[in-house]
Order: sequence, then structure tokens, then C-alpha cells
Amino acid sequence: MDNPENIRSNLASLMCKRDVLEAELINLHSLLREQNVSMTDPLVDGEGYPRSDIDIYAVRHLRHEIICKENDCKALTKEIEQNLYALHAEEKVSTSLASLNIQQGYSKPFARVDLVDQNSPAQKADLRVGDLIVKFGTLKYRNFENLSAVARLVTENLRKPIHVSVLRSEELVPLILIPDQWSGNGYLGCRIIPINV
Repeated sequence: MDNPENIRSNLASLMCKRDVLEAELINLHSLLREQNVSMTDPLVDGEGYPRSDIDIYAVRHLRHEIICKENDCKALTKEIEQNLYALHAEEKVSTSLASLNIQQGYSKPFARVDLVDQNSPAQKADLRVGDLIVKFGTLKYRNFENLSAVARLVTENLRKPIHVSVLRSEELVPLILIPDQWSGNGYLGCRIIPINV
């Protein structure tokens, strides 16, 4: 596929598919929380018997669905990255978000990375000071209201991948951020400030 228009069209399709999967994952994790278990909690009691306080079949089914969809998200992210590199190589210019015209709402960043701590989850994800955030999980310009939404999304996705897209030197860069406890404060190790565009 060496036609830039075809690559852009494919990128739009891939990102839409990933957005759908991410929305489904949010719902599945919510259903799992209703069972009062996580992805790693044991399904048997201390004596090795199936727990009577949960629906074992439902929990196993939800976990299987979550694992499958997370793997699908990772595969889509890899394919998106490959298409972005292909588009950049084909046009031989910086791939700006405006020229991609991928999807309404992607054209405007809603926050900026103001600080990144050493050895933090943010640094491991390659977030950099000055990055303009255009997508943070399910958050985009069109549905971003305040930083509380970012904090809520982070706490709901501890030790799970969050797909982030940033503008860096007019180039769209896809990243995978995994919030987690670390030696510093918070779960990210960075400061994000909202911007008005």
C-alpha cells in the first residue's frame, strides 16, 4: 500500500476499530468490577473450593473477553504505527495531524505534558515534555472536560495499557502508557496541563 490516500483511509478505519474495542474494554472491566474481582483475584477459596460469592463462569468469560480484546488493541496499535511510518516515508515530510485528517476530534490537542519524572511510567512510555495530547484512552478534544477525567481513567486502568496519541514536532506519535505504582508520586510520573486551542 503506497498511496498516501489509501494509507490515511486505512488509518481512519484502524483507529475507529481501536476506539470501539477500547469502549468495549471499559464496559467489560466495569462488569468484572461488579463481580468484586479483578483480572488476577483467585477464583477459589483458601481450601481450594470455587468461591461461592461470585459467578465463576461469568468471571472466566469476562476475563477471556478482556484478554482477547486487549490483544486485539495491541495488534491494532502496532498496525497503526506501521501505517504511520509508511505514510511518513511515502510523503517524505512530517506527518502532521492536519494532513492526516484521520477523524473529527483528532485535529485539536486538549492537554500538554509539562513535566516527566525520571524512571516513571510516563518516561517508560516515551512521553516527553512539550508533547501535545490529542488522545488519551477514550478521551479526545471533543469529550475532554477537565483533568479529573484523566485521573479517573488512570485509576480505572492501573497496570493496563492506555493508548495515547501525541503531537510532537508536528508529527503524530502513538504511545502505550501503563499506569502503575512506582517510586515517585501518582501512577504516571508526569504533569499534564489542559490547553485551550
